[in-house]
Amino acid sequence: MTRPSRLPTFCIVTLALVFVLVVWGGIVRLSGSGLAIPDWPLAHGSVIPHPETRVLIEYIHRVLAMAVGFFTLGLAIAVFGSRRYRGVLGPWAAAALVVLAAQIFMGGRVVLEGLKVDRVVTHLLLAFLFFAIVIQLTLRAQDLDREPAGPAGARRHGLLAGLSYLSAGLVFLQAGLGAWVSSSGAGLACPDFPLCHGTFFPKLEGLVGIHYTHRLGAYIVFLTVMSLLIRAASAPLPPRARWPLRIAGILVSLQVLLGIGNVILRLPLAVSAGHLATALALFGTLIVAQHELARL
Repeated sequence: MTRPSRLPTFCIVTLALVFVLVVWGGIVRLSGSGLAIPDWPLAHGSVIPHPETRVLIEYIHRVLAMAVGFFTLGLAIAVFGSRRYRGVLGPWAAAALVVLAAQIFMGGRVVLEGLKVDRVVTHLLLAFLFFAIVIQLTLRAQDLDREPAGPAGARRHGLLAGLSYLSAGLVFLQAGLGAWVSSSGAGLACPDFPLCHGTFFPKLEGLVGIHYTHRLGAYIVFLTVMSLLIRAASAPLPPRARWPLRIAGILVSLQVLLGIGNVILRLPLAVSAGHLATALALFGTLIVAQHELARL
C-alpha cells in the first residue's frame, strides 16, 4: 500500500495563500491603494518602502504574491521530481506556472499603466483561473491516495457535474463583471435596490449599463446554483459530493445579501471585500463539487 504523501497538504497551504492574495488584491483596489506604489517591481525605488497606510496595503499584496510564487514553484518541483505525480499532475503544474507568469506580467502592467479597467479585469480573471488550477492540483493529489469511486448513478451524477461546471463558469464571468463595476466606478450607478433609478428596466448605457449587467448576472448565477441544488436534493450522493453543494447554497445566498448591502450601505470596504471573498469561495466550492460528482 502506498503511503500518503505530504503533497496534498502543501497544495492546501498554497491554495489558502492564493485565496488570501486574491482577496487582499480586492482590498488594494477598494481602498484606493492600487497606485500607492507607482513603480514596479521596486517600491518608490527601494525594496522596502516608507511605512504609510496605503503603501503598506499595496506592499503586503506584493509580498503575498511573492510568497505564492515561491510556493507554486515548490509545488512544480515536487510534482515534476516525482514519477508518481508527474503523469497525473504535471499538466496542471505546468498550467499553474504559465498562468502565474501571465499574472505577474499583468500585475506589473496594471500598476505601470495606471489601473486601466481592462487590465484590472484581466488581472482578477487570471487570479480566479490560477485559483481554479491550484484547486485541481489539490483535488487530484488527494485522489491519488483515495479509492476509486463507484459507478452507481453515473448518468445522473454526470448531469449534476455538468451543471456544477456551468455554475462555476458563470461565477467566473460574474467576477469579471464585478471587477468591471468596481474599477470603472459603477458601484453606485444604481443607488437603489431592487430597482435602478426607480425602474426594473433602466437603459443599459454607461455606468448604469455596467452596474445593471452585473445585477442581471447575479440573478442568473443564483438561479443556476439553486437549480443545481434542487436537482441534487434527491440524488444519492456521498458526503464528499453533498457537502460542497450545501456550502455553495449558503455562499450564493450570502453573496446576494452582500451585493445588496454594497448598494444600500454605499460600498463599505468590509462588505465589498467580503463580496469578493464569497465569490471566490463559491467559485472554488463549485469546482470541488464538480470534481466529486465527476468521480461518481
